[in-house]
Amino acid sequence: MHGLSRTSLNIIIVVCLIVISWIHLSGDDADEALLEPLQQPALYDPHWQSWPNAEQVTVLLRRGGTTAGGRVVLRNASGHRHFDLPADNWTIPLQQQLTGLHQALPGVILVSGPWSDLEQQAIAALLIRELQIQPLPPSSELWPACLSNHLPGALWLAQQAGLSWQTLKQLPQALAQQAPPLLPGQQQWADWRLQQSRTLRRHWQDDGTQIDIQADLAYHRLPENAYRSVYDALADAQKSDVAAALSCLAPDVQESHE
Repeated sequence: MHGLSRTSLNIIIVVCLIVISWIHLSGDDADEALLEPLQQPALYDPHWQSWPNAEQVTVLLRRGGTTAGGRVVLRNASGHRHFDLPADNWTIPLQQQLTGLHQALPGVILVSGPWSDLEQQAIAALLIRELQIQPLPPSSELWPACLSNHLPGALWLAQQAGLSWQTLKQLPQALAQQAPPLLPGQQQWADWRLQQSRTLRRHWQDDGTQIDIQADLAYHRLPENAYRSVYDALADAQKSDVAAALSCLAPDVQESHE
């Protein structure tokens, strides 16, 4: 710096301070800038069909599996029970897998395989008869507007509370029993949003996890498009949706504390 006048040094110092301030302010602006929408492929229609039966048990059927066989899922309070069955002569293999299972529980049945419509119905009927499966009690698990209007934010909060998309309706009670959740930073939200979108799509595309998704939708009596709604809402979701969901849920959380 030798040879520079005091005036020149002051000018350099002022310019440096301006540059540092501009960098700092630019960083703040970048953190608050809106994220670009994700380019998400649409989720395909899996074509599940409901089978009305005399026992009024929820049964969903579709053609799937391979020429070698398919899968049956029983969803009840014990979770998901999978039965992998051959394309032919499936009766004995199915009965062998029923040993020791809980009976007379409310549940839903999903059948996905190469069998004809009549065979798929026969598989479901055998399960209903052997395990004395009961219909689900009358109830509605529809998401209230506070959740459905802020699905990405609600999903973020639910995961902080140890919940998943299937149990979003339990979020107000979960929040009431825990310390206030941490809100995400911009990069943290961007990474989470992308990861969630990819995970939801991968699970939908996989035949094994897709049947479990449908089983949860039926068991929790959620709208058929509930999973797709969560996926679609992630496309242009901003981190502000977390605070909006928390603010919307605040009255319910406060009421739970009282």
